[in-house]
Amino acid sequence: MGENLNKIITKTATQWKTRAKQDRNNRRNITRAQAFALELMDYMDLHNIKQTDLANKMGVSAQQVNKILRAKANLTFETLDKIADALEVNIPAPKIREIKSSHSSIVHYSMQIVHKRKHKVIEENITSKRINKQNAVLNTSMENLDLYTYTANQI
Repeated sequence: MGENLNKIITKTATQWKTRAKQDRNNRRNITRAQAFALELMDYMDLHNIKQTDLANKMGVSAQQVNKILRAKANLTFETLDKIADALEVNIPAPKIREIKSSHSSIVHYSMQIVHKRKHKVIEENITSKRINKQNAVLNTSMENLDLYTYTANQI
């Protein structure tokens, strides 16, 4: 009996490790699927749509809708079209955008920052190059701001 239990535990651990490795390699797709799933859940909540109702309208099983909402489904254009038709919404097609290098100088603005330190005012002009050098998180371009739009809208 102990041997069988050990085999089951070993098999489960191996499956978990394999899944974790696949997820690491597939992180970009998972992130997009999670963002879509959250947006879909919000829409369904807002319009009081149940998973079974969406499944029926899409012509798929409730388990398939659940898989989409858990970001476990590999969404195809066909599936996205079924969701769009069932909800009577538009799901825009992905767009091809060039990836700019991290040293791209799309934003050419400067700002003045005023620090107040114990009755002493320090003024300094800050340029986008200096901001990017000081804080890598702010090193972004207008093209890749779309990636943050969803997150910002959720806050």
